[in-house]
Amino acid sequence: MPFPTLSKLAAKSVAQGINDETISLDFPLDTKSSNAIVGELLKLDENNFKKLEVFRNHLSVTKIDFRSFNIDAAAVRNLSNFNLVSLDFGQMFHLEEYFPGDPWDNESLDIVSLLIQSTNISSRRSMAHLGLRTDLEFIAGWETEVSEILPNLQSIDISFRIYNETFRFSNFCFCFPNLLVLDISDADGLSSLQGIRNLKNLQKLTMQYVKLEDVGGYEELSELKNLKYLDVSNTNQIKELREDRDWQETNSIKDMLAAGVRMEALEFLDCSWTSVTEHELETFAKNHPSLKTIATICTACDQTTISGVKMLNMSSRSSMSESLEYALLAGRDGLALDFIKKVLEKLKTSRENLSNTELRPITNAILFVLRESFDEHTKFWTLDYYLESGLFEHEISISMFSTDIPDMIELFYNVFNRYHSTVCKIRISEFVFRMLEATVNSVRPGILIPDRVLSFVFEKTFDLDRQFPENRTQAIRIICQALVWMTLEQHQSLNFELLTKVTVFLNSAFVF
Repeated sequence: MPFPTLSKLAAKSVAQGINDETISLDFPLDTKSSNAIVGELLKLDENNFKKLEVFRNHLSVTKIDFRSFNIDAAAVRNLSNFNLVSLDFGQMFHLEEYFPGDPWDNESLDIVSLLIQSTNISSRRSMAHLGLRTDLEFIAGWETEVSEILPNLQSIDISFRIYNETFRFSNFCFCFPNLLVLDISDADGLSSLQGIRNLKNLQKLTMQYVKLEDVGGYEELSELKNLKYLDVSNTNQIKELREDRDWQETNSIKDMLAAGVRMEALEFLDCSWTSVTEHELETFAKNHPSLKTIATICTACDQTTISGVKMLNMSSRSSMSESLEYALLAGRDGLALDFIKKVLEKLKTSRENLSNTELRPITNAILFVLRESFDEHTKFWTLDYYLESGLFEHEISISMFSTDIPDMIELFYNVFNRYHSTVCKIRISEFVFRMLEATVNSVRPGILIPDRVLSFVFEKTFDLDRQFPENRTQAIRIICQALVWMTLEQHQSLNFELLTKVTVFLNSAFVF
């Protein structure tokens, strides 16, 4: 996993200062810094979009991503203060109240009016990417008007669109002939890709969770001479209900083979989380000799290798690491979590034979999930799978207490502090207790607990014991085990405040 750059750490620090209102900006920042700071600011609190109004004269923002947030009309109109080239909206719930579409449909949105009010003339001329990930109905003919308002769009995300008499895919393609990137994931009612031949310049097509009604609906893909990236993943999640009430999985690779599709420039294919077979995959690769990379994460082809093609699956240790990185950096949290579980289950059976070098990519992946802005659900289950695999204890035993150990505990401890649910906090506290106890139990003659780790164990154990006194017995075991293996120098150098805490804790623990 990539280590945070200095510029990213700086952006996080400035964003935290703006969030805490402990920093002021006295001069305008460049575009790259502004975009990074705003991205981090919105991750801290979705309501921070209101602060964009305050700092509009200091932030040269060109990229706004609201996909994970619910915003109001004021935030939408405030966007016109910036010269944007990329704008992503989320589900846009509640905005239909301010930008109503069909007066007879409470869940319809006048996307044209919304875009006019949220962009200035410069933004409309320069906008290259637009994200409209919502299942809200738009006014009829919106695609024609939007193509005129934003004439230079090269990328558009219309995931969750409902295709019907008022919105046809073929008409959409006619309106945006210059697109390079298109995302039609989670399409509802899309029967065919008819009309996609008009997108002559299209290089990247994402269609996760998409099942076309007829294999012939894929045929026009062969006419996309510049298509390099195709994502047809996640079709295992789609079920087709037949008359006999049997559920049948769909398989886009099989359907494209049946349709005789040939994409001469295709270099990257993602068919993760699908029911593709090894024979189908090999045939598809043979039909597309330009393929350089195939992602088959969480499929029956997770061990498949194809000569001359880089495989993102579990076929090798390096492939595992690269697959995790791909899924995480692509924002595929669900896929990444499922893959992490499978990888750790596989490594669990051979953990005693793993070297520190072999474990490093896995540890880095866990740290990456805990450190970055993934949701608490993803962080929780990542650590749960990791602890169940026994790799944490094994790494401690062979790494001689690398700096990652306290980092990992502290990162997860931060997740614990952010949870408001008592049930969740109790479960996470069990994880942290387990990690602390595993840490002190790994000490043996010749291996000492570093001072930083020792202080960390004491402080976190005291804090958890204060919040969850029902775990006092485990807390006592941790403190006593740590004391047993402390050197004379460590006893003598223990600061007075911490020594007092240890003494008070043990005295109270053994009072009956």
